[in-house]
Amino acid sequence: MFADSIGAYANPMFDAVASGKGVSGSEAWIGTVAYGLQLYFDFSGYSDMAIGLALMIGIVFPLNFNSPYQAISLIDFWRRWNMTLSRFLRDYLYIPLGGNRRGPVRRYLNLLITMLLGGLWHGASWNFAVWGGIHGLGLLVNHAWQSAAERTGWRVPVVLAQALTLALIMLAWVPFRADTLTHVVTIWQAMFDLKDFAPQAGIAIAPALLWIGTLSAIALLAPNSQQILAAVENETATRFLPQGGGARFAAIMGAGFGIAVATSLLVPSSFLYFRF
Repeated sequence: MFADSIGAYANPMFDAVASGKGVSGSEAWIGTVAYGLQLYFDFSGYSDMAIGLALMIGIVFPLNFNSPYQAISLIDFWRRWNMTLSRFLRDYLYIPLGGNRRGPVRRYLNLLITMLLGGLWHGASWNFAVWGGIHGLGLLVNHAWQSAAERTGWRVPVVLAQALTLALIMLAWVPFRADTLTHVVTIWQAMFDLKDFAPQAGIAIAPALLWIGTLSAIALLAPNSQQILAAVENETATRFLPQGGGARFAAIMGAGFGIAVATSLLVPSSFLYFRF
C-alpha cells in the first residue's frame, strides 16, 4: 500500500528523464526520495512476507530488514538493510579476500571490491556497479572517520550523522533506478541546480511532499514490524502475534490487510525487489 502509492511520484520523474524531457530540481529530489521510500516499503513488506510464509511451513528465516533509514552511519545502514545479503557478502567475499587481517589499505580495497560485486549481484550493468562503488567509497570514508574518532574523540551529532547518511543513500538510489548513466548524470545535475525548481515533469508538488513527509516519519520514527510484533529472538522472527494481542489487534491487522489487498487490486504492481 505504501510502496505503490509513493511510487506514483517517483515514476514520472524517471520516465521523463528516460524520454528526453527535462526535470526541475524540485522534481528530481521528489522523484529520488519517493523512489527511496518506494523501495524501502516494498522491500520491508517483501521481507516480512517471506519470513511469514516460511514460518507457515515450519522454516525460520533470519530477519532481513531493521529500520535501515534510522541508521546513523553507512556501516549501520548495511547492518540493517538486506541483512542476509550483507552477511553473505561478508562471509563469502570480504573474509575470503582477507577481510581486515592484512592492514588498513588491503582492508579498504577488500571492502570496495566486495561492494562493487554486491552492486553487480543486483544486475550486470554499469548503473549497479556505480551504486555499489558509491556505497563502497562511502564505507571507506565511514571506517576512516571511525578510526580517527577513536583516536581523537571527535563525534558528529547524531542528527547530522543520520542526515548525511540518508543524503548519500538517496543520491546512490539514482543509478540504482535510472536506465542509463546518462540519465543518472541528468538527474544529479537537476538536483544540484538551485536555479531551476519550476515543475517540468508534471509532478503535483504539494501532495507529493505531504505523502513523502508522512512515509518518511514512519520510516524514521516508527517501530518496525518485528518490534511491533515483539517477535525478535537472536535475529530471527519466532512468533506471529505480540504478547497480549487479542481481538483489537486482530481487527487492526485485518483492516490493514484488507486495505493493502484493495489497493493492490486497484493498482496492480509487482515487487521491485522481485527482479533481484
